[in-house]
Amino acid sequence: MVSRLQAFLVRRLLWALPVLALVSVVVFGLIRLVPGDPAIVMLGADADPARLAAVREEMGLNDPIYVQYVDYITDAIRGDLGRSYVDDQAVSAAIASRLPRTLFLTLAGFFVSLSIAIPAGLLSATNRGKALDGVGLTFGLLGVSIPNFWLGIVLLIAFGVNLGWLPVAGYASPLEDPVAGIRYLLLPGITLGTAMAAVVTRMLRSELLEELRREYLDAVRMKGVSDLRVLGHATKNAFIPVVTVIGMQFGYLLGGSVVVEQVFTIPGMGQLLIGAIRSRDYITLQGVVLVYTTFFVVVNVVVDAAYFYLNPKLRGDQ
Repeated sequence: MVSRLQAFLVRRLLWALPVLALVSVVVFGLIRLVPGDPAIVMLGADADPARLAAVREEMGLNDPIYVQYVDYITDAIRGDLGRSYVDDQAVSAAIASRLPRTLFLTLAGFFVSLSIAIPAGLLSATNRGKALDGVGLTFGLLGVSIPNFWLGIVLLIAFGVNLGWLPVAGYASPLEDPVAGIRYLLLPGITLGTAMAAVVTRMLRSELLEELRREYLDAVRMKGVSDLRVLGHATKNAFIPVVTVIGMQFGYLLGGSVVVEQVFTIPGMGQLLIGAIRSRDYITLQGVVLVYTTFFVVVNVVVDAAYFYLNPKLRGDQ
């Protein structure tokens, strides 16, 4: 199985490389279609024309677009994503300082979503047509319908402003101060993870109900196996397709953190992205987008590997 898994991962990685290359081309091209001169953004509209021309030459803006792309992607492979046009800071350094905050926020949303979705999906499926099932279905509908920025504002006002239980803005690293880190990430994590929890709840309920109807479980019941163990067998098999949904949702959490960071003033990748858009700093913008895309592709590869491991048909065990 190890060799098959390795071959599977190699195929997925070979598929991921052209995807990343295509995304880098699209992002590089689209950003340069945005009106505005980076040299003017950097020096100001009243700058000396000779100085502007010198800066354009220094930044490579006078080179053909394909030369600019080759230079950029060559540096990016080495880990150099360029320098900001606004503050002359290395984009790689700016991303490195903010990426852990976004990842902690994403992990908080991921943990919250699974903590809600797995019990809710199990209770909803095992109580089909009852009150608990209605609660699960209602949560699944509301969770995907409520915008996360609105939910974040409501939670912020209720638990941060009115009750004063949790901080309303800012960030503390869980590695440096675990208690403060959890307090700062709780509301953003709930805000970010609710939509994913709703999707996974509905998916798990659907797959588990379908699995509970399968004939092999009737044979298991006839052997006198307890209902709890039957549910365990069904849940294990039902989770195989759910894993794919969970992985995809993790990628969406990473993208959704942009909005949540704005609501709770978390200085992460989302704020860096919004700041780059406002200042037309496309070097920073394309660097952030490239990192987001890379993480999304990596997550998909990991999900594919997990799916391969969990699915006996892909492993060749059946």
